[in-house]
Amino acid sequence: MSTKLDSGKLPHRDARPIRVAICVPSGDMVHADFSMALAAMAYQCGPVTIQGKKHEPIELALINVKDSLVMMARNALVDEAQKLGVDYVLFLDSDMVFHPWTIRQLIERDVDIVGGTYVKRRPPHTLLGKALDGRMLEEAIAGQQVGGDRLYEASGIPGGCMLIKMGVFEKLQKPYFQTPAQITDGVAWVEGEDYFFCRTAREAGFKVWIDWPVSFTLSHIGQEVFKIPSVEIKPEAGNAIVH
Repeated sequence: MSTKLDSGKLPHRDARPIRVAICVPSGDMVHADFSMALAAMAYQCGPVTIQGKKHEPIELALINVKDSLVMMARNALVDEAQKLGVDYVLFLDSDMVFHPWTIRQLIERDVDIVGGTYVKRRPPHTLLGKALDGRMLEEAIAGQQVGGDRLYEASGIPGGCMLIKMGVFEKLQKPYFQTPAQITDGVAWVEGEDYFFCRTAREAGFKVWIDWPVSFTLSHIGQEVFKIPSVEIKPEAGNAIVH
């Protein structure tokens, strides 16, 4: 399902509006905090300046695909965005919370693939992403000071907050997102669909960037179960209701 959000026209601008499809892969429901963040970002989605040229306020299209397989949803989202003729897709996962200026910040970077990184939802909450040398980002930047306004080039970033120029997909083969099985040193593992996309995009000549200002504002929504710590259920009462 796609819904066009027309921001209208403002006079006296130097260039046409940037058109962005916000692409949300999800299940049947999304988190309330995500919905509020999305509404705030759309409401505050104003003009952007790229290479000194001021554009009219960003025109948004909102697309949602529900699928139990996120790689299938991402591919379907790109297909829908291509039909709309937008300039960018912005993937936002429905378990993310982000700053209202996120879309403007990423667009004004004016690069092919850029996004924010964030930590895993489960302990030990390691930082997601891969450095250029193939190491996980958490290991690669250990002991270093990161941040500032400069972009950080990576070999892979998570797909929960990723902006991609539509021209990138013209140089790649479908399906753009896959989860292929890999074997390293005799150990089998599955490559994430977002890392697969970044890898194939880099093989096609594109660069992948991490935006630290965006990264430090991202929150990854998880789930925690709480119980009374002093209650101990005997094995034979495992299926009983305890008061």
